[in-house]
Amino acid sequence: MARIGTVHCYGRFAIDAVSGAEAVLGDREVVTCPTPESFLAELHRVEAVLGLGMRVPDWSAAPRLRLIHLVGSGADSIVPAHGLPPDVQVAGARGLSAPAMAEFALAMLLALAKRLPEVLASQRARVWERHRPVILSGTTLLVAGAGPVGREVARRAGALGMTVIGVRGHPEPVPEFDETHPAARFAELAARADAIVLAVPATPRTRHLLDGAVLDRCRPSCLIVNVSRGEVVDEHALAERLRAGSIGGAALDVFEKEPLPEDSPLWDAPGAILTPHVAWSSPGYSRKVVELFARNLERVERGEPVAHPIDLTRGY
Repeated sequence: MARIGTVHCYGRFAIDAVSGAEAVLGDREVVTCPTPESFLAELHRVEAVLGLGMRVPDWSAAPRLRLIHLVGSGADSIVPAHGLPPDVQVAGARGLSAPAMAEFALAMLLALAKRLPEVLASQRARVWERHRPVILSGTTLLVAGAGPVGREVARRAGALGMTVIGVRGHPEPVPEFDETHPAARFAELAARADAIVLAVPATPRTRHLLDGAVLDRCRPSCLIVNVSRGEVVDEHALAERLRAGSIGGAALDVFEKEPLPEDSPLWDAPGAILTPHVAWSSPGYSRKVVELFARNLERVERGEPVAHPIDLTRGY
């Protein structure tokens, strides 16, 4: 098939990722589009695009398009992709950030178990107060999602001596988990968990997966970590239960609206740790994304399926 001579980079992350790594793309022309308007103005000649959050009203306005490559793992940033021809391949960076996200999730679990929010509050207030930590060894962790992140979380939690239960869309067992169950059992299994890590894509099925009804089934000591998407958690319901003391603590790296609005009840919810969507970040991630993009460009040129494909009908 014809060579892709021009590639477009949409958004600041993609532009920064390619900057300094142009050699990875060979002699292809690189066109940077920092704004939605600049990208839409280029649609008529786009062959392949690297970016995130490309909200295009009608992809049929890109007749030369052959590859959409996301810098992240979820398709929620471009769905619905109206007018996208079926022969256009869509790829993502699924799995590239899994080790970093798993480490982050375990760090947050440990921080909650060792009562770091309370410890730091006492330190700032110059109050000598002993907050009683809990031990994770021997407890049960429920992981929603058995993809690359969920499996990496399970490995690390198992090393801490936790029993790890996974729920996923397919019933087949996953070796990293002590138990694997269908996603439909999430609410039931939440009642068994001492801790819950959310590592699922944002789809209609996972919206408010952790809602008030599920939270009310959780143990009062249950610890919650979300490194997936903000839409997976009913934030107001969680904030209410943190204030009521019916949940042991929560660490959230993602939110329904980012940046988190100043009036969000989560900001001052007791036992909460809030981070600005950084769990995925690690040294070298940008270059890995560009290298994957380059490999997939070559696959498309050879008429082969891309690595790390995304199914827009499933959302991941």
